[in-house]
Amino acid sequence: MTINRLFDLLDDWRNLPAYQLERRADIFFAIHLNKIIEKRIGTKIDFIIPEFPVRIGELPEQNPNNNQSFKIDYLTYSKYKNKVYLIELKTDQRSRREKQDLYLKHASELKIEGLVRGLIKIYEATNQKVKYENLLDKIENIGWIKRDKKIVKNLNIEVEPSIIYIQPLNEENKESIISFDNIINALSDSNDLLTKRFVKSLEKWKTDTNKK
Repeated sequence: MTINRLFDLLDDWRNLPAYQLERRADIFFAIHLNKIIEKRIGTKIDFIIPEFPVRIGELPEQNPNNNQSFKIDYLTYSKYKNKVYLIELKTDQRSRREKQDLYLKHASELKIEGLVRGLIKIYEATNQKVKYENLLDKIENIGWIKRDKKIVKNLNIEVEPSIIYIQPLNEENKESIISFDNIINALSDSNDLLTKRFVKSLEKWKTDTNKK
């Protein structure tokens, strides 16, 4: 079966030094993200935006003219609870970095108002207008901006996002971490063949590839 072959390759190649599993496997986490968050946190998610750009010039101690960005794996929004989660996926327990954690913390402290402010500045500076207009469509559907032709109005939403890490283990039992065991439990009742095969691989992906 092709599904089994796909996951067999991921299971095997994750053991190689230059292979980045999370780049190949992120779509399998993404398609289940709603259910994972609802089961773990009790919050229904209405919007998911992958690779959300955070303008570096908005962060503390950075050049305010810097229109470059770092990307958050998923920005999710619960309309009912008016909650925003910045979600970072790590398929390797060792890949957490202090600098990235700090960037995420500063991004959260910007609140939605600051994240959107930076996004508008990136849009005004970028040559990728169409792709950023597609992103702005999603932001407008959430209700964080208003647009009139080429004018984008920031509605200054003062919601501070929470940070969540999806990673193999949660050894300190932190609420801000969703472990692979949490995902396995959330998806264990599924009869979908793809989901069942994903869960089987998650059992292997919990292990540290640097240990025999």
